[in-house]
Amino acid sequence: MIDAGYTYLRESLKLKVPPLALELKQGAESDERTLNYGFGRVKILSKRVKIGTTNSEHIATAIKHQGINLSYLYPIFEAIDAAELTEYILQQPASETGRCIWYLYEWLTEQKLEIPDVKPIKYVKLLRDQYYYTSSVCVRDKRTAVDNNLIGNKDFCPVIRKTAVIKEWATKDMMELAREELRTLGRFCDIDLISRSVNYLYTKETKSSTEIENEDSAEHKTIKFFRALKACGLYPLSKNRLINVQNQIIQTPVKDDDYRDHNNYVGEKNNRSGVEYVHYVCPRFEHVESLMNGLLKMHEALLIDNTLPAMMHAAVVSFGLVYTHPFTDGNGRVHRYLIHDILKARNPNQDDLIIPVSASILQDMKSYDRVLETLSKPVIDNCDFELTNSGEIIIHNDIHYFYRYPDLTYHVEFLYKMMSAWVTKDLLPEIVLLYMFDTVRDMLNEMYDIPNKELGLLVNILMENDGVIGKKKKKRGLFSNYLSDEEIANIEHITSDLISNMKETFKEVLN
Repeated sequence: MIDAGYTYLRESLKLKVPPLALELKQGAESDERTLNYGFGRVKILSKRVKIGTTNSEHIATAIKHQGINLSYLYPIFEAIDAAELTEYILQQPASETGRCIWYLYEWLTEQKLEIPDVKPIKYVKLLRDQYYYTSSVCVRDKRTAVDNNLIGNKDFCPVIRKTAVIKEWATKDMMELAREELRTLGRFCDIDLISRSVNYLYTKETKSSTEIENEDSAEHKTIKFFRALKACGLYPLSKNRLINVQNQIIQTPVKDDDYRDHNNYVGEKNNRSGVEYVHYVCPRFEHVESLMNGLLKMHEALLIDNTLPAMMHAAVVSFGLVYTHPFTDGNGRVHRYLIHDILKARNPNQDDLIIPVSASILQDMKSYDRVLETLSKPVIDNCDFELTNSGEIIIHNDIHYFYRYPDLTYHVEFLYKMMSAWVTKDLLPEIVLLYMFDTVRDMLNEMYDIPNKELGLLVNILMENDGVIGKKKKKRGLFSNYLSDEEIANIEHITSDLISNMKETFKEVLN
C-alpha cells in the first residue's frame, strides 16, 4: 500500500500536524474499504483511483476522501510551491475540488494566486453537510464561486464531524429533558416547592468546578463564582465580559486586566525529582488576541445563525477558550462557565434551571483528561519548547494552526455525555434529598429557636442517620445551648417518622 492525501503530504512535506481521524492509503485490490488503524481508522482506496503524484494532486485527493482539514491545509499551503498549485488549478478551473483548494489557499494565506476570476458557474460549498455540522449562513466568494459554510473564521475555526453518536445526541434537548425529569416529581409533591431547589444546582456547579482545579470550595471563597453563574446569558460575550468573569471566579488577589502577554503552559512538578512535567503548551502569547477575537466572532455568528445545536455551540466556544488559555489563572472555570452562559443565551426566555455539568466531570475526570489530550498530546509532541530555570517557557516553533483549527468532535460527544449523565442519573436524587433537607429544616425552624448555622448542622446529622443524632454527638453536647434533652428526643422521634415517610414517597427516585 502507498500513502495518499494528507497521509502522503504529512510525510512528503515533513509537516508538524495533529493526528488524523482518517488516514488514507491506496491498496493493490479493486475494492475500497475502511479499517480500524491504531487510534483511528484508515481508508484504503481502490487501485483504480487516481491519487496523483504531485503535492497539488494529493491535496485534491485528500479533500475528496478525507475532507477539509484546516490544521493540515495551513502548513501545506505554507510549504507548497504556489506556482505548482496555480498550474494545477488552471488545468481545470471549473473543478469543484480545485475551486475549494483555490479559495482555501487565498483565504488562509491572504495571498492571491495568478488566476482570473471564475466564469459564472454553480457555487460549491466547502463542507459537505452530510459529513459536518455547518453554518446555514454562507460567506459567498464570487472569485472562486465557493460558499464558505464553516462554523468559524480564519482566526478560529473548529470542525464537528457528524458521527453516529453526535447525530443521536443532537435530536435531544438536554435542558428540556431535565425539565421533564423535574416535572415527574409533581406526582409526589408541589412542584413549586421543588423549584426552590434549583438554586442548589448553581451551588453544586460552583463547588464542583472549583474542586476540579483542586482549590478550596468553601462558600465564602466561591460566592463570586456563584453570582457570575446566576448572571449567565444576561450580557453579550466580549473581551471585557470574559475578563470580568475571570476576575470574579479566581481566588488569588491578583486579577487580570487583559489577555496574557507571556507564554504559558500547564504542568506539575514531581516532588521527589523536582522535574517539571508539562501537560500542555498554550499558544504563543502573540496569537492569543487573534484567537480570542476569532472565538468571539464565531460565537456571535452562531448566535445569529441559531441553527447549530446549543450544546455544540457551547462545546466549541468553551473548549476553544480553554485551549487558548487567555488568562494567567481561572481558564478552566471560565471554560465551564461558558457552557452555561451559552446555553442560557441560546434559550433566553427559559427558566432558571442549570445542569451542573462540572459535577459529572468531577466524577469522571479520566474522560475529561482524555478529551483534553486529543489536542494537548499532539501539541506536546510537535511543539519545540524548553523551560528555563526560573520556570518560564520558551517556544521555538509556531504551530498556531493546531489551536486555530481544532477538530472538536470528541469534545461535543463528551459534553453531551456529561450532561446526560447528570440529567438521567443524578438530577432527581439530588433534588429530592435537598427537598427532604428543606422540609426537615423548615419544620424544626418553626418549632425551635436555633441559629441558622447550628440548625443546618443539626439537619445534616439527622438526614445522615435517618433522624437520629447519635450517642457520641449527644455526649459532646453539640446542641445543648439551644435544646433540652427532652426536645432532642422529641426531634428524633418526629424527624425519624418524617424522613421515613419521605423516603417511602420518593423510593422510585432514590433507589
